[in-house]
Amino acid sequence: MKKVAYGKKWKMALGTACLTVAGMAALTGCSGSSSSSTSSDGTVELEILLADDTLEGGAMQAMVDKFNEEHADQGVQAYVNEIAYADMETQIKNRAQAGNLPALCKMSNFDTYVDYVLPLDDTSLDPEMFNRSGVRDGKLMATDINDTAVGMIINKTAFDAAGVSYPTTEEERWTWDEFVAAVKEVDEKNESITTPFVIDHSQQRSGTVLYHFGMQYFDPEDSTHIVFRSEDTKRGIEFFLSMFEDGGISRPSIGTGAENAQDVFKTGTVAAHLAGNWVITDYTDNITDFEWTPVLMPYEKEKSTSLGGNWFYAFDGTGVEEEAKDFLEWFYQPENYALYCETGNYLPGTNNVEVTYDVPGLDIFNMEIAASWDQPQYDTEVTEQEHSGESAGNALRDALDRAIAGELDADGVMDYVVKQHLDSLTGLHE
Repeated sequence: MKKVAYGKKWKMALGTACLTVAGMAALTGCSGSSSSSTSSDGTVELEILLADDTLEGGAMQAMVDKFNEEHADQGVQAYVNEIAYADMETQIKNRAQAGNLPALCKMSNFDTYVDYVLPLDDTSLDPEMFNRSGVRDGKLMATDINDTAVGMIINKTAFDAAGVSYPTTEEERWTWDEFVAAVKEVDEKNESITTPFVIDHSQQRSGTVLYHFGMQYFDPEDSTHIVFRSEDTKRGIEFFLSMFEDGGISRPSIGTGAENAQDVFKTGTVAAHLAGNWVITDYTDNITDFEWTPVLMPYEKEKSTSLGGNWFYAFDGTGVEEEAKDFLEWFYQPENYALYCETGNYLPGTNNVEVTYDVPGLDIFNMEIAASWDQPQYDTEVTEQEHSGESAGNALRDALDRAIAGELDADGVMDYVVKQHLDSLTGLHE
């Protein structure tokens, strides 16, 4: 990821944004008892609240075991409290009201609770080492624990049988027109292939294609200026829609989500799938009758991927703030953090660690992050920081669904998306 570009420019555009979500403003803070506490023998116990650690290889549990072994005689121990992801927000809100927040939390969101998050400015953690910025109101509030990224996965068996090459280096990267030609050729030369291309029914995945054509949501010099309506955006939309027309490379039922692209790819009847890196584990475990591999995505005007992921942060008022900060500093030491990423097959959220994976292809996703245009991350951070608690929903995905069905053209898609943003997000102008 081109960190310097968005790491400085977007901060100037955003200014300060430390928002309290309606409904939490009445909370009285985090004073009171905490489940992260001191045991009868004087040992400080740090609760780490998270979801899905078991499903992701027990990566955090492995780190807690390592931390506890190394700190056995230092009066501090950690433990994992793993709950269902659907219960995370409710539990945090309830525990905030009760003054019983955990020491640390891993979650995809922290802006909802930013008033209760512990600032980390007095730690050794450098905000510039993280791919996604957890800085709010000039303070480091949360750390990027793992990234997710959009990328391309191909049916390697079908490509090899057709004698069609695929890009694993920057020099080999396709344009989108070259990609269309490649998957059509694979389709023509393999009787088993019935669909050249599938894409998840996801705004993040369709948006990634449009970013390749130069789409922007917000002006890099003025985050209140929505610049979605542009010739670049229109070209991208028209190309996207062409994939689902007669003679295109996909079929409308997949573009609109009537069929699950991930499940369809696993049947072996698809040449390529635009997906997220999280499908790697599923494909490793469940595809046995053909070979697959991640490859570099096509580009048009820009090379780009859309980042998501989880944050790791401490709560204030728990009584164990110093120990929680010590845990975070220990966790992000390169040798420890690399172990976490390797155990969970995570894309690292920092730019200072090298990770060796047992599963194939994750390095391709890291290459995409390193090469990515800064605009997708800037747009995400404007939305998260300046419009916390507001949402334009899946405006782009919904408009594209209507366009695939023949209800809208490219101009209609842009009209719909711009109107949804102007109506839903305060302070914007076109």
